[in-house]
Amino acid sequence: EKVPQLVTGIPFKIYGVLKPKLLSPDTQYSAYVVYKAKDQIQDVQKSFGVGVIVHETPEGAKWERLELTKLEKREDGWVEAKFGEFLNDGGFMDDHDEIWFRISEIKYSYWTPGFIIQGIEFRPVKKIPDAGDLMHATMPSPFDSLPVDCISTIISFTSPRDACVSASVSKTFESAVKSDTVWEKFLPSEYSSLIPQYSRVFLSKKELYFALCDDPVLIEDGKKSFWLEKASGKRCIMLSLKESSITWGTSPQYWRWISIPESRFEKIAELLNVCWFDIGDGMHTRYLSPRTHYSVYIVFKTKNGCPNLGDSPVDVGVGLVGQEPSQKLIYFIGPPRRGRGRGRRRETETRDVTRPEAREDGWMEAELGEFYNDSCCDDISFSIIKTNTPHWKSGLIVQGIEFRPAKIR
Repeated sequence: EKVPQLVTGIPFKIYGVLKPKLLSPDTQYSAYVVYKAKDQIQDVQKSFGVGVIVHETPEGAKWERLELTKLEKREDGWVEAKFGEFLNDGGFMDDHDEIWFRISEIKYSYWTPGFIIQGIEFRPVKKIPDAGDLMHATMPSPFDSLPVDCISTIISFTSPRDACVSASVSKTFESAVKSDTVWEKFLPSEYSSLIPQYSRVFLSKKELYFALCDDPVLIEDGKKSFWLEKASGKRCIMLSLKESSITWGTSPQYWRWISIPESRFEKIAELLNVCWFDIGDGMHTRYLSPRTHYSVYIVFKTKNGCPNLGDSPVDVGVGLVGQEPSQKLIYFIGPPRRGRGRGRRRETETRDVTRPEAREDGWMEAELGEFYNDSCCDDISFSIIKTNTPHWKSGLIVQGIEFRPAKIR
């Protein structure tokens, strides 16, 4: 609908970010700037760069420098200039991974006014086969002599991500990866009870696996939402607060249960007005994957600034029952503005503090803590408490408490 046009001749920089899951995994991509110019533009040296940045900031990246030398007219009337390539080793990475790109100048120079940029385009690299490729395509792979069933069994002891990568080894491996033997090993043991929750028929175990990754299902009479982490097949759970211990949670003048279309659960909790804010619950670790580090999050939205709660630190704790829980402070909106809440700032200086982050599904989340699930034979508990102020608190909508594998730091 709208595209930017350079009005005056000035140096400029363009930064951007893209989620890897929007692109095909394990694929080499080219990046192009697509533009037009009212008048002829004098070619000047520019700095271009693309890179996959995982758990880093763009400042931590090393940008490749290229000159704007190869311009091509497109069939749609625009001009494109390729400014880099990268391997999308994503698609199975978590939602926090990002692809950053940058277009900026190496030396002081000016673009001519009238420069119009339609956008930045990413598309798979066109591979021109050389003699080696042709020879490889006509010669059998050494793995082709192995029985497909044998290869499938071996791959089933790896991970979903490794299985998808191994499909590129040879045609035999590609066939082996499609086998139900592989994907049944990655599915949870109770997967047959989850199939009726879907309104479609699955033609393979692989199709079912990716459905469980992309479309969470409700279990335990709608009290829990279950799905799999795509890269590892690890179990993820979100608990509804319907069964949680909420102080004054059954009193309609303090809390109410509402239905909204963007929630996974039929009813979710909305804080109307309380002085004593206290939520606690627990879960048996059999619902989670063994030998896995988990992070726990509260998933929520706020209304009207979440008065007397949003910008005030809240005590939270997570831990296995019988062990000392990890404790920290979280904010539902953010810390107070400078000059306010000096006592609270002194309190948080010595405490681990978590600020909320936006999710792709439109909700917010704040991490409550982490724990290690060793044998799936324990109970995990959490608490969210704000009782040290006499003010009435309101404006918090809680979808649930989410357990998912912790990110590798």
